[in-house]
Formats: sequence, structure tokens, C-alpha cells
Amino acid sequence: MKSNFFLVNPAWLSVFQANNLDTFSALWALDIQLVDEPNRARGGWSEVGTFSLPMGGGEQQFYLKRQENFNCRSLSHPWRGVPVALREWLTIRNLSNKGVYTLDVAACGRQSRRDDRAVLVTESLDHYCDMDQWLEEHHGADVRRPGLTALGREIGRLHAAGMKHGCLYPKHVYFSTQDANTLRFIDLEKCKRIFTRESGLRDLDTLVRHTSGLTADERQWIYAGYIETCPHRWTASALEQAVAARVASKRVPGHD
Repeated sequence: MKSNFFLVNPAWLSVFQANNLDTFSALWALDIQLVDEPNRARGGWSEVGTFSLPMGGGEQQFYLKRQENFNCRSLSHPWRGVPVALREWLTIRNLSNKGVYTLDVAACGRQSRRDDRAVLVTESLDHYCDMDQWLEEHHGADVRRPGLTALGREIGRLHAAGMKHGCLYPKHVYFSTQDANTLRFIDLEKCKRIFTRESGLRDLDTLVRHTSGLTADERQWIYAGYIETCPHRWTASALEQAVAARVASKRVPGHD
């Protein structure tokens, strides 16, 4: 990965140019509305905020992630590492190439001098809502079954692409408010490669444990969808037992 680069999605280039945001330094200095307190770790910091740009008589909202010395090490970058935001960008690009849709990137870049800085701009997910909200607003098997089955399929596609989310809470799953069969995963910082069928179970286990009120039938709809698209052979009963065993193990003190 290059030490210094800046890219703008061609679809947004003219808009960013018109608002003088087509450089790394402009995005680094931009006043944004923070969505949470900055995360100070890894010897640096990371923050996420929103900004809007005029677009076709309205406004388009974006999320801007800025990081300084917030790096992760890898085999190819064992010492200084690479910015976590740029690893997320590479993951988004890789998954998109394999038909797993997450976030739409508008711009990204790195400025590595004395400090290692990174920016990542993504489009807001208009007409989407997180899983908890979707469940609150959708009731009955005729509505929930197609959506939860589609969720299972999408997790299976993620694993078929050789990746696991690693932190698949309901707040990281977004359903289209117009078509429940369309989903997106967000917050891909902890995505990792997987090589065995058991490695992907963490995503299912995390989702089940942190989604309150899922019935046994609803869990089975997720599993059924997963079996359709995952790269490994599972029977419905074997998958259900494997996830249940992981869930039970997390109730033991000392387990996450």
C-alpha cells in the first residue's frame, strides 16, 4: 500500500471539486459532526463524523473516518502497520468485487509523514435501517422470514468470499426499508480471513447472542439461508447445535 495517495470515486469527483473537498488536506481539516467520542488506542486516535453536500436540490450525507497513527500490523507491514481505515477500504473493495455489498466509498487516502494519517469517506445508507429497528417495525412470519433468510444468505456469501465480519452485532446489519432482501454490513474494521467452516461461526453466534427476542423459528430461518450460500456443508441440525454450543460457552465467566 502506498504511503501517500488520495482517491475520489469518479461518481463524486465533480461534487467534491465543487465544494473544495478533492484533497486529503481539505477532508482532514473539514468540520464534521462527530457521532461518538474519538477512540484513542493503538498509539493514536480514530474519529467518525458526518457532513453533507448539496446534491440535486437536496443534500447527500457522508460519513468521514479520520485516523492518526491508528494502525494494524500485518505480515506485509510488520513494523509500522497500515491505517485501520485503509484496511477497511481494501476489505470493502474486495467484498464488492465478490458480490458482497457493504458501504459505498466516496473517497479515501493516506498521508504518511511523521504521523500516519488516513481518511475514509462513505455514503450514508439512505433508505436503510439497522437490524434492531427493522425487527421493531416488522412483525409476522410473512415479513420476517424472507428478511431473516436473506440475512443468512448474505452472511454465507461473506464467508464464501473468505472473510468473517468478526463483530456482527445487530447495529452492523442494515436492511433496506424498500426491499428486505437487500442488506448491507457496516463497520468492517475487524474483518478477517477464514479457512475452516468453524471459523465463520463467530458471526452467527455474535448475532444470535446480541439480537434480543429472536425465536427458535427465526434463528432457523437465518441458518437455512446461511446453508444455501456458505462454502461448507452443514445440515440444519448440525449448524444449530454448533452455534448453540458457542452461545453456551460465552455464558461461562472469562469467555467473550
